[in-house]
Amino acid sequence: MKVIHIESGLGNQMLSYCELLAIKKTWPEETCLLETIVYDLPECNDVICQWNGFELDRIFHIHTPNVRTLFSDEQWEALMADIRQSQFWLKNWNYPVYFTEAFRRAGVPLENLRGDFEAPGQTRKTTTGDAWYRSTAAFRYLNYLRHRYLKPIPTPLTDHRHELFDIPAGDVFTGQKLLFKYVNSGIEQIADDIRQVFRFPDITDERNRKAMEEINAVDSVAIHARRGDMTGYNYDCYAGGYFRRAVSFIREHVRQPVFYIFCDPESIRWARSHGSTLGLDFRRDTVRFVDWNSGDDSWRDMQLMAACHHQVITRSSFGWWGAWLNTHPDKITCSPDRNINTTHHF
Repeated sequence: MKVIHIESGLGNQMLSYCELLAIKKTWPEETCLLETIVYDLPECNDVICQWNGFELDRIFHIHTPNVRTLFSDEQWEALMADIRQSQFWLKNWNYPVYFTEAFRRAGVPLENLRGDFEAPGQTRKTTTGDAWYRSTAAFRYLNYLRHRYLKPIPTPLTDHRHELFDIPAGDVFTGQKLLFKYVNSGIEQIADDIRQVFRFPDITDERNRKAMEEINAVDSVAIHARRGDMTGYNYDCYAGGYFRRAVSFIREHVRQPVFYIFCDPESIRWARSHGSTLGLDFRRDTVRFVDWNSGDDSWRDMQLMAACHHQVITRSSFGWWGAWLNTHPDKITCSPDRNINTTHHF
């Protein structure tokens, strides 16, 4: 039995589900169960945003069994009380240790493949405190200096295939590695399975339908300006000229680009007044703002982005899926990190 932990927003949920597909490639007869406990703990949303909750079933009609099916209602309530008592969200988000300990006490022993986030030397997980640190002026200024004046030092490319496909036998707890968006992940081994699973429902509303028609008819370029909770993490994209370099490359290689800007609803006003940061001239360029999909319909942005002929993204997994799901044979997909699986990096 393999139990796959899933949390956070849609892009990360899809990456974690790919781990299930990889396990199925290695262990085709193995029972795989999803674990989505974080979405049932409101306290977690105060530390790491869970956005619109678990969405894979609702959007893609994925009905993989949940680990909850192993327990009666009374047993599940006791398990959840045990996990809640741990307050793992205040302990460097150390869910692997506290979840597997709770499962063991409930009679379901699982080998923890995700490690101990509180162990010495472990990287601090993203929390409200960490997000605050990344949003401070000092952090942003240092990032600006590094990308403005220093030549980037290429980081070595890691081969992730062993970690994703060579899962040991037995009952294990894994998931949320989020490695399939990087190069050397082996994603090509499960690409057909991914495209079979992640099929968007047909568009029925008029506004998205018209947008899709135009996107298909022009040399469409999606720009995903992910800000919000990831502004600090992606700050170098804005301060270091990444968007300008990527858009300049697009102009050199795309005859008549039409730019579609996607970002979180709170940042659309920022995007409308910072064209130069995004490498755009609103007087010269043809620019469209996609600002109407929100809440439970936010995923429609990913569908529209994936339909665009080319993409310029940040480090967001939501934007990365928009680029990877693009099936145009001559697509140009741009990212700020050569470790990210796109066609070009700037």
